[in-house]
Amino acid sequence: MAGGKFSFTGSGEVRVSSGGRTLAAAGEVIVIGDRVFRLAEVDRVAYHAAARPHQASYALGLAHGPVRSRFVFDAFRGGSELDDARETWRRLVELVESAACPRIALAAVDAITAGATARFGGGGHPRIDADAEGLRGRRWFAPKVPWAGVLGTDLRAGQVRVWTGGPEPALVTAMAGWNAVVLPRVVGMMLAPEKESPGSR
Repeated sequence: MAGGKFSFTGSGEVRVSSGGRTLAAAGEVIVIGDRVFRLAEVDRVAYHAAARPHQASYALGLAHGPVRSRFVFDAFRGGSELDDARETWRRLVELVESAACPRIALAAVDAITAGATARFGGGGHPRIDADAEGLRGRRWFAPKVPWAGVLGTDLRAGQVRVWTGGPEPALVTAMAGWNAVVLPRVVGMMLAPEKESPGSR
């Protein structure tokens, strides 16, 4: 267990204080300040990290309907602070990825296959829209990338990248945008040879 700014236990409980605010995670509930987020109900997530040899910054955002909150914490070289921050971050991301992201991705795929548009990113960052035909960057005259032309996606250096075979990614958005980190799951499901239909579950 770490102490002071960071606290975590073998049972998965996490607590971190920064800027006069506290984030506490236990089970599938994350409390940011006075806002309680049950991961089974969260419909938007965002997270990103910026790490350098002597300092690191981490941010986690959660939203459910109109209620949303972002929590940012930093760590600097000195004692075990960088290691404690990294472990805290790892646990938080694993919790969100296991308890919220699969459900959010599945809801997006269901919406897309039903004829709606799912949005990834935005909020001051480039946005990628997905519909039954493919993916398109949200900007004037941006061409649509058909699903058949998408080879894959990855997360790297704070970005979500969509690849179509060229030397550069065809579409890019920041991991900090809402649900951007869910896009690789959605693409994987849309490209799966035998996608589940909404009525097959």
